[in-house]
Amino acid sequence: MGNSVLPKILYNGFDLLNRGELEKYYECVREKNREQVPFGNSEIEGFLRMWGFDPVLENNPLMNKEEIKKWTEKVNPSDIHSWAYTGGSYGEPLRIPYSKRRGIIRTATFKYFNEAAGYRLGDPFFLIRAKNKSSFIKYLRNEHIFIPGDISEPKIREFVHELREKRIKVLMGYPTVMYEVALYLERNPSEKRDLSIKSLISVSEPLEDFKRKAVRDAFDCDFVDRYSNEEVGLIAQQKEFGGDYYVNKFGVYVEVVDPETLKPVDEGEQGRVVVTDLCNDLVPVIRYDTGDLATVVSYRDGQLVTIRDIVGRVSEQIFSVAVNPVSPLMLGPYIYKPLSKQGPVYQYQFAQTSAGSYELRIKTGKDDISDQITDEITGGLKHVLGDEAEITVVFCENIKPQPSGKRPIYKNEIGDQTR
Repeated sequence: MGNSVLPKILYNGFDLLNRGELEKYYECVREKNREQVPFGNSEIEGFLRMWGFDPVLENNPLMNKEEIKKWTEKVNPSDIHSWAYTGGSYGEPLRIPYSKRRGIIRTATFKYFNEAAGYRLGDPFFLIRAKNKSSFIKYLRNEHIFIPGDISEPKIREFVHELREKRIKVLMGYPTVMYEVALYLERNPSEKRDLSIKSLISVSEPLEDFKRKAVRDAFDCDFVDRYSNEEVGLIAQQKEFGGDYYVNKFGVYVEVVDPETLKPVDEGEQGRVVVTDLCNDLVPVIRYDTGDLATVVSYRDGQLVTIRDIVGRVSEQIFSVAVNPVSPLMLGPYIYKPLSKQGPVYQYQFAQTSAGSYELRIKTGKDDISDQITDEITGGLKHVLGDEAEITVVFCENIKPQPSGKRPIYKNEIGDQTR
């Protein structure tokens, strides 16, 4: 059943060793986010002046990974307590140094948002991620890890067995893998018996609404999505299933900006997500371009409160034959609606392989899907992408994961050639 007491002892001991700093920051994170307290102008201006930047945030250019790397080279190694690593899924790995204080704030922030999503300290939980951890660390945290390199039915069957055997309460990680598990449970309803999961927290990947509903229905529990990255930590999280994402109000200042003017977009408009890490005291992470796109839902007192439709990395952006960006929300229905006519939707990936050429990869055998269905899919996609679009349907045993373990649903494989 796992050790539910040890994580609490570990947390309290860590807080004691750090003179109550962990619990102090946890209370700050909780207060700021519960009350949606806006950032003070003096707080932002003081941080910018400390690093020699323009005190008006919007007057500063966007920061990229190369600039952060240059700042990192100037850091005194003795000041570095830990590192935050990006996965390098898109060819640009990055590591950002954290001071001890910044690391404590990160821990406090995730504790609050985990609890807001249904996790309680000590709950046995499974994390779907690309890399394993030491057995000792997992034991201390009552944590278990599933590496989704192979998500064939036998592997999923083993995974579900572990969920039951270990009495897992919370499942976190890639929603595409959760969807594969949901399909397995739908095909094998007896396997749901004795599952103890009370909360699902998805991270790192987009997933169509109908698949999210299938996951929630299969597990019959709360399900929220989190938007975070390794560079700054937690950026935003839903409060309820399918709801808007509330941006983190402690330590991370979030903007959604027009890529041309670099000014915040209006409510209802899409822009690039940029973040300023007000707690990193080793390197300035100021107006860092995450490479993600989102739509603004609301502002309050001139500051961002909620966002939606987080498209994902710009490198996942699909372009039409006319070189116009196309939202996945436009492409998805033309793929999954025809597929659903034959039962549960198969795992798939839609990639742009060159200007005007696309490939739809479906995890199944060719004989499982009729020509009529594939013709309906390609015809619908051409309606969005252009009549001259060259669309190839490929049937495969498995969709290869990226180094991070993710299997993006939409993928641009030609870099900047489409821009």
